[in-house]
Amino acid sequence: MQHRSFGLAALTTEMVKSGDRILDLGPLSSGTTQAFLGLNCQCHIEDLVEYLTENQSCSDPLAALEAHLLPKPANLKFDVILCWDLLNFLDLEVIEHLIQLLKPHLKQGTILHTMRYTGRNQPEKPRRFRLLEDFCFEYVDDPEYPEVPSKGHSTVTLLKCMDRFSLFNSLMKREGMDQNVTEHFLEYDSVTSRNQVRSGGASDVSAYFNTVKDDERLEFAGIEKALAALPAASTVLDCGRKNGRNIDALKKKVGALYVEDLHASLAWRKKTHGEGTGFSESMFSFDKGARLDGAFLWDLLNYCSLEQVQALGDLLAERMNTGATLHFLVYKSAQQPERPSMFEVLEDGRVAVTGVSTKRCARNLGSTADLMRLLPNYRLYSHHLGRLPTGESFQEFVLQLKG
Repeated sequence: MQHRSFGLAALTTEMVKSGDRILDLGPLSSGTTQAFLGLNCQCHIEDLVEYLTENQSCSDPLAALEAHLLPKPANLKFDVILCWDLLNFLDLEVIEHLIQLLKPHLKQGTILHTMRYTGRNQPEKPRRFRLLEDFCFEYVDDPEYPEVPSKGHSTVTLLKCMDRFSLFNSLMKREGMDQNVTEHFLEYDSVTSRNQVRSGGASDVSAYFNTVKDDERLEFAGIEKALAALPAASTVLDCGRKNGRNIDALKKKVGALYVEDLHASLAWRKKTHGEGTGFSESMFSFDKGARLDGAFLWDLLNYCSLEQVQALGDLLAERMNTGATLHFLVYKSAQQPERPSMFEVLEDGRVAVTGVSTKRCARNLGSTADLMRLLPNYRLYSHHLGRLPTGESFQEFVLQLKG
C-alpha cells in the first residue's frame, strides 16, 4: 500500500529552510532524512520503533524512554519534529513524558508532524515507510517491527497530553493519500491566530501535487474585481470548503488570510442542535480584533436558509471595515448541486472549481432583490454571470459594506 505525504512535501518545499534542525523520531530507513540533508539541515535520529521493540514488557516504560533518548547539547533547539505514525502506538503517558523530555529543546514555533490513523481497521504494528518519489511512501510490513496495536488516540486526546503544542493544520483525503490517514501539524507555543494561514505553511496550501484539469480553471470577473478592491496588506476571510483545497495562491494576494469552513460548521451545529440552527459568533474562531477587508463565501449561501443568510451577513458586517467586499455565487436554475463545490484561486488569478456534485437539490434563494433585502448592510459593487465546468449557470456577486 502507498501513501503520498502532502505534509512532508510541504515541509521540504515550503517550510524548512537551510540550517534548520530536524528531529526524526522514526528509523533512518524511511529515506526522508536525505531530503532534509539536501537542504543543509541538521538531522537527529531517535528511533522510537527500536524503543517499542525493546520495551514491550518493560515495567517502567517512562524510565526506559529516558534511557533510550540520546543526550543533546543544552542549546540545541529543534525547528521540526517528525513523528511518522508512532504516536498511534504509544500510551498517552509515554507521549506526555516524551514531550517533557524534549521540552528543553523546543522553542516557540517548533513544528511537529505526525500521521494519525482514523479508519476502523487500525494497524497492529507501526508501518515502515519507504520513500519512492515525490514524497509517495510505500508501506512495508517489516517482520522485525513490534506487534503493538494502534491505541486509536483522538486528536483532542493527543493534544491534551502534549503540553504547549496546538493544532496548526490537518491534511486528509487528497489524491494519493491513504484515506485512513490524517496528517497533523502541531506548533509549540503558537502565537499565530487560530485559523490564520501562514506564509510557507501547509494549511491546505501545498500545490506540490496540483492535479487541477484545464477545463476546471475558470475566469471569475467578480473575483478579479474583489481582489483589485482590497487595500494593501488586507485582511481576508475565506469561507469555502477546506478539504483538499489549495489556498497558497490566495494567501500571496492578500496580507492576512483566515479560513473558516462555515458549511461544515453549520452542518455540525445542525447535527448537535437540530434543524433550524443558524450562524453564531462562536463559529468564527479567528481573532475578534481582526477587521476584515474582504470575505469570500463562494457558493455557501445557496445552502443556507433565508434566516441564515441574513444572520451571516450581519455577523460579517460586525467584523468588517467600511467598504469591505463580500463575494459569493448564486445558482440560477431551479436545481443546484447537492453540496458546495471547492473553489481555489490560482496564481494567474483564475479559479479552479472541483468537487462539483452531480446530484441535485432544490434551489433555496430567490431573486436578486430578495437577496439584497436580506443583506441591508451592503450595496451592490459588481455583478456577473458564469458557468461551472458541469454547465451549471450562476450569478457572481460582489457587495460592499456601507459606511
